[in-house]
Amino acid sequence: MSLKIENLCIKRGGRSVLSNISLTVEAGEMVVIAGPNGSGKSTLLGAISGELTPESGEIHFNGQPIGEWHLKSLARHRAVLLQSSSLTFPFRVIDVVLMGRSAHHDGLETARDIHIADAAIKMVGLDGLELRTYTQLSGGEKQRVHLARVLAQLWTETTQDSDAAAAPRFLILDEPTSSQDMAAQHLVLSSAQRCAQQGLGVLCVLHDLNQAAQYADRVLLLSEGTTVAIGTPIETLKPEILERIYSVPVQVLQHPSYNCPIVLSQPPNEARPDA
Repeated sequence: MSLKIENLCIKRGGRSVLSNISLTVEAGEMVVIAGPNGSGKSTLLGAISGELTPESGEIHFNGQPIGEWHLKSLARHRAVLLQSSSLTFPFRVIDVVLMGRSAHHDGLETARDIHIADAAIKMVGLDGLELRTYTQLSGGEKQRVHLARVLAQLWTETTQDSDAAAAPRFLILDEPTSSQDMAAQHLVLSSAQRCAQQGLGVLCVLHDLNQAAQYADRVLLLSEGTTVAIGTPIETLKPEILERIYSVPVQVLQHPSYNCPIVLSQPPNEARPDA
């Protein structure tokens, strides 16, 4: 089962911002969307999340048009973390994360919901902050609270939740490392990767190509609203492709410890070392 996007086109103000985008994300894999600013990455996620209406094309979730899903059932199987989450009320961290469990109960959290929220908080490295007020946290901590919320939304134990286990689950993340320090970036992405290894499909927008290279099973490169390349990091993160869409000189090396490339860039007006 999969999240399938077919020939998606989106216009804004009469201008095409996405043209004929097709992508399939399978359960159990992590796909990263990358590309320059304005290439359509967040627009694509906006269409998948239902915030934007496509001009044409289709989005199918587990074989069914996404618009035909009952909202509560969809919330049990697909969670979306956008770039910014506006929350100004002084909720406790545990209360914010428990919001992710609302699709799994009828208005009153159970002990199991609280257990899952605690586990999600620990997974993103915020254990010990459960009773802290959300508005008193740093920007990076707030971002990880919302990551814990969407993780709790999809968290399931198949022996107790047959509806949630009936179809694969998908996690959609828009720049989840944007407010994180170096260690927290790896924590966030390793958590997403672990979700994929446990059977979730993960679709994630990233700007850092080296993070994409290290964590993605496949990379979709966008430029000016169109697909430039899609494939493994080794297949897509090539100098001739990256130089064309980013307009900077690029070198791609082999990572000394992992089977993935390392992308090195330099200012566009600077001569190459081997020139």
